[in-house]
Amino acid sequence: MSLSIYQRHLDNIPKQYRLLKLFRPPIYVIELSNNQLIAVCYYKDGSSKRHQVNADFSNRRMVIADFFKALQAITDLLLKFPKHPFGINGFAVANVTEELADGLTSIEIKAVREAIWAASRQAKRSVISTAVSYQGQVVSQ
Repeated sequence: MSLSIYQRHLDNIPKQYRLLKLFRPPIYVIELSNNQLIAVCYYKDGSSKRHQVNADFSNRRMVIADFFKALQAITDLLLKFPKHPFGINGFAVANVTEELADGLTSIEIKAVREAIWAASRQAKRSVISTAVSYQGQVVSQ
């Protein structure tokens, strides 16, 4: 089952990373909800690892109300996964599962992308592309 999920996410990677797809990098699927982060890292062999972090970074109107607390929570989450050998870059899919009154705004999408990018740098995990989705529907590639 994990292998098909991995392949589905690998197929959705933007075309400019075609060469990197040959290395079959890890894919982080991060779910953001009210003060909770759940991440599953899918590997090319079909295995996966799952971790969860609770932190006080959101409120009922915004999924990321405090950027720096969210940044630290995502960093802590990424540090729970083993570092990929040879420093191969990974991809991230951020899914906001919290139901927001007006959905995700473009500012919130940018905040999610920036938080994942900055946290991956702090955790020394190279995430080069992040797709953001709201309740399973892709809103930014």
